[in-house]
Amino acid sequence: MKRRDLRIVDGERRHAFGLGPLVESLQAAGVSTDAAMRIALDVEKHYRQRGDKSVSLAELMARLGRSAGAEAGAEAAEALARQTPPFVGLEVVGAGGRRDGFSRRRLAASLEKLDLAFKEAHGVVRQVELGLRADGRREVPQRELYQRVASALEARYGRDVRARYEAALALAAELVIVEEGGTAGLPFSRGVLAQSLLAVGLDPELSHRLARRTEDQLWRLGVAEVRPERVRALVRRLVHEEAGEEFARRYDLLRALRRSQRPVIVIVSGAAGVGKSVLAAELGYRLGIPRVVSTDSVRQALRSLISAELSPVLHASSYAAWRAELLPDEVENAKPKRKRVVRGFQAQVHQMGTAIDAIIGRHLTEGTSLVVEGTHLVPGLSPRVGFEAALVAEMVLAVPDEDDHRENFGRREARAKGRPSAEYLEHFPEIRMIQEFVLKQAEREGVAVVDTADLDRAVERAVDVVLDALAAEEAEAPGGA
Repeated sequence: MKRRDLRIVDGERRHAFGLGPLVESLQAAGVSTDAAMRIALDVEKHYRQRGDKSVSLAELMARLGRSAGAEAGAEAAEALARQTPPFVGLEVVGAGGRRDGFSRRRLAASLEKLDLAFKEAHGVVRQVELGLRADGRREVPQRELYQRVASALEARYGRDVRARYEAALALAAELVIVEEGGTAGLPFSRGVLAQSLLAVGLDPELSHRLARRTEDQLWRLGVAEVRPERVRALVRRLVHEEAGEEFARRYDLLRALRRSQRPVIVIVSGAAGVGKSVLAAELGYRLGIPRVVSTDSVRQALRSLISAELSPVLHASSYAAWRAELLPDEVENAKPKRKRVVRGFQAQVHQMGTAIDAIIGRHLTEGTSLVVEGTHLVPGLSPRVGFEAALVAEMVLAVPDEDDHRENFGRREARAKGRPSAEYLEHFPEIRMIQEFVLKQAEREGVAVVDTADLDRAVERAVDVVLDALAAEEAEAPGGA
């Protein structure tokens, strides 16, 4: 029996049998190309040997599903079952509800006008159609179809080709998030959303994948404007599906943090060489807090105003401040005993306290959030301002292992120009004394300690500290859990 003699029956509709649609469906379900070709040929052979002139679409898909399951496992069979079956036509719903059949030929022709080769244009259209079928769609709003084509073009050929396609269609290139009343709106940004998802602890690949899924599903609504609560509900559902309830809960907390009218003050302290500046910058990025201040910059500003003769402690390094309090004839033979080192460090912290308090106080007055990091932020000693108007998250960074701590100075020297690591290593015992003192202060004041030996884990832990502070505050608030 010739292939063209076999018909697929779907209700009152009859379709010519073809191997291509079967192979594409199997590929979309996760079956390898070679296996898909073999299954499709076996199915055709089965009906040819029976002498059938027609077969129902339901029977065909059932047989195809059993073969896919046997070849590639239950997941492939389930994916095939979720698809819009081959031979079933797709419909495009335009303005006013007008419906047209999906046409590969017409859509590919529009892409060829962008100077895409015939094969390239049909490859994009095939990708779009298979995506719709894999999602179980039988109809698609015209605007969503255009968006899917635009996304496929960008993925294959870059942003410029997408822009040319959108310009040719006179399409709005962006989804707009519109607040209640529709008086103002901001464009939807995959990058901003991915940043938010990074902040809750998802890895970069998953964060960007969920951001793309969110954009795709928003375009399926067939509108260019969408309310923010709808976006948030969609994101939460996707996070719950792919990462679980704990990450969905953290997403809720982060939203609450960013919606809060109160400023957020994050205090990151620790001895030299524990990774304060790197972690603070990453923390600010993930939490959407652009302002990051270092106490080193505060100290440098004070040094320009106060001479070394007037304040030798201020002009010394944190680990060498103890030497500034010695008499000239004591300096040469002095040893860095723990009490001396800590006392000198405390003197420097005290001298800088007023300036640090003023900077934080200014942000509190303006209602702006801040990440402040530095050696001079010691639990119980600095800062000393009242934080009633802000959400405060405080943490101390530390590297427990001495060898790891030493290696940090070499890595820092390699990353950026500045003081050579040899100077830090020369005073490494004093730096460890300061770390020990700051850790004892953290224990006394109940401040979280973050181990930065593994920086990636440290960032996740630091985010947890901030979110935990918010959760604790919400629980204590009237009506809280």
